[in-house]
Amino acid sequence: MATNLLIGNAGIGLRTLSVSCNNTTDARYPVTNLLGGNKTDYFRLATATSGDTRITINTAVSQTANFLYLGKANTLKKGGVGTITLRGHSSDSYGAATTITTVSSFGSASLVGPDEDDYITTFATTASYPWWFINYNAASASYVHHAKCFVGQLFDTGRDPTDTISSVREQRIGSYRRSAYIFDISMQGVSYAKAVELYQRFYFPRRHQPVILTTTSYHDILFGHRVLYGRIINMTTPPRQTGSCDVTMTFQEMP
Repeated sequence: MATNLLIGNAGIGLRTLSVSCNNTTDARYPVTNLLGGNKTDYFRLATATSGDTRITINTAVSQTANFLYLGKANTLKKGGVGTITLRGHSSDSYGAATTITTVSSFGSASLVGPDEDDYITTFATTASYPWWFINYNAASASYVHHAKCFVGQLFDTGRDPTDTISSVREQRIGSYRRSAYIFDISMQGVSYAKAVELYQRFYFPRRHQPVILTTTSYHDILFGHRVLYGRIINMTTPPRQTGSCDVTMTFQEMP
């Protein structure tokens, strides 16, 4: 059984051979913005278009997934996107691809996060595919404007955090936006293999690969929020292999 706090990142978007869109994108807001950077880095079409807008990702190796995260999904709602479909396949064929999940009433979907502008859904771990398709359908003309689209495998350390989590609210200078979260998370008894994987997947590439923290049931650990977007800016692990590890990491919310 999964623990309550899970970690994810752009997943299938981290090792790609190609990322493309079937409609012309605005050069200022490329499709690659969906896979990293700040949430102020958006994707947007050059011309508002009705019907299907499809993101196609060809990965360097076949991968599995069990979640879909959309950053700044409120702009998709405002833009009239009503249905979102995720599919995977062994070749570049959307029509033949396996449907993994369909959000058929996205206009009424609940949004989460500190600003209630993100969307996340989880599902059973998929088969392994090298081709992935995220299809947005809008009944009327839409720019399909949003910030992030992460599809991948959530990571479970096998241990829930211990002790009290204290947060520092970081106010950005010259900004009228709300202050950002920054806090430490400590876990005891993490296996050495899990600690190494946590370091390699989420801390080592921290400068260019944001992460999400998400909860499966109670959300107290994220201060009442289902999901937070940011990066791990510090992590401590034992200096040598051991049967179990005490791990502490510092999470910083990104704009």
